[in-house]
Amino acid sequence: MSDAIRAVMLDPDWFGDVAAERDHFRDLLDDVVVEGINCDEAEIPERVGEADLLLSHYTGVSADVMDATGCQVVSRYATGIDGIDVEAATDRGVRVTRVPTYCNDEVGTHIVSLAMALVRGLPMYDAAAEDGTWEWDRAAPIRPPERQTFGFLAFGNKAQAAAERASALGFDVVAHDPYLSDDQLDALGATPVDFGELLDSADVLSLNTPLTEETEGMIDADALARLRDDAVLINTSRGRVVDETALVDALNAGELRGAGLDVLAQEPPEPDNPLLGRDDVIVTPHAAWYSTGSAATLRRRGTEIAVAALRGEEVDGLVNPGALGNA
Repeated sequence: MSDAIRAVMLDPDWFGDVAAERDHFRDLLDDVVVEGINCDEAEIPERVGEADLLLSHYTGVSADVMDATGCQVVSRYATGIDGIDVEAATDRGVRVTRVPTYCNDEVGTHIVSLAMALVRGLPMYDAAAEDGTWEWDRAAPIRPPERQTFGFLAFGNKAQAAAERASALGFDVVAHDPYLSDDQLDALGATPVDFGELLDSADVLSLNTPLTEETEGMIDADALARLRDDAVLINTSRGRVVDETALVDALNAGELRGAGLDVLAQEPPEPDNPLLGRDDVIVTPHAAWYSTGSAATLRRRGTEIAVAALRGEEVDGLVNPGALGNA
């Protein structure tokens, strides 16, 4: 390998190029080469070869990939790190980074926008109007926000941004987060509840939990059955937190008012996914994070955090500080 530091973006199709990242790297490092190579995880060893930094929006990075490339840093240009083997990285002294706070306001606004569209019955009214039905009660009953409860499963930065907006509209806010104490939740403006109470009380349930072995499929048929018959489910976390077959069954049975989904178990979905094309479901293409401002921040902060980790700094966004002692 040459003396130049080599950074490879594994999925440059996300933004279409790596021009912004290249400029940011050049501002921070004297001798750096930044390339974009579209490849899936299995193709990385052959197509990428050796690299100091592997940059990714969604592509997974396994232990085998780390060994094949000899990378020092794996940087996820996103909040979530699913698909990256963090334990293997730590053992190898490979620093894993993410961008933790770049789109809190965007996601918070998106959550409440999806919720209000469904609470107000906008997809139902739109479909009815298209079919020639001009009736105010097509989406009835519609209860005002001040008579509803907005519940959150996990209460991190993005959930807090959504809760602030929901509260301003008049919703009561409750939250379940096993990693925050009741006093912390109270201080953040949410009434603390356990998981069962969350399901029983929420008129709108927003899923904001990361995908883990514990949370995968957490919103299953039993959980959905505990929700009110006119409840709205919002998911901007990860698609596999929800059992999508159970969700379709609940919607078909009229057990939910609707669902707003920015994430799905498979992305992009197959054209025949039964959650598409419904009057009671809004699907957006994993876009809750996006605004022109957040996109620019992501590209800049993702690079800054990656370079800091390369230098051995314990920067905000470093997922596995234990790797610093193994480098």
